[in-house]
Amino acid sequence: MPTLKRFYTLHFLLPIVLLLLIVLHLYLLHLKGSTNPLGIGYSIDEVRLYPKYFIKDIFGFFLLMLIVVITFFLWNPLNIADSDNFVDADFVSTPKHITPEWYFLPFYAMLRSIPNKLIGVCIMFFSIICLLLLSLIPFKSKSSSLNVLSQYIF
Repeated sequence: MPTLKRFYTLHFLLPIVLLLLIVLHLYLLHLKGSTNPLGIGYSIDEVRLYPKYFIKDIFGFFLLMLIVVITFFLWNPLNIADSDNFVDADFVSTPKHITPEWYFLPFYAMLRSIPNKLIGVCIMFFSIICLLLLSLIPFKSKSSSLNVLSQYIF
């Protein structure tokens, strides 16, 4: 069991460390520029990393991701599908394991916890409106304990 925990921790932390190293590398490359292995002095015709190569690399990355996604979905579109989608429908009984996708779970819980359907839908939409209203709160200080509007919405 400790080996599995260490393995999971490694696979959780390693991408974060690699991402931080990549960001640090790009920052230093943008700050100092590339090295000159031939030792020839820089000329006036020097091309900096930003914006030319930065935009070129971002475009190449998104193009590569687009190609990967398109090939994945064209050759094997059912690879990410749930296996329960291929079970024959039974009109007599509803399975107990049916739940919505993870991004709909809070709204599903709101609808199930309130017996009246109309009030449940109103509560669901009000939760979205509350998140939108949070962006309108003026934070003049770091603490919201003195802001009455912030306390009311919270």
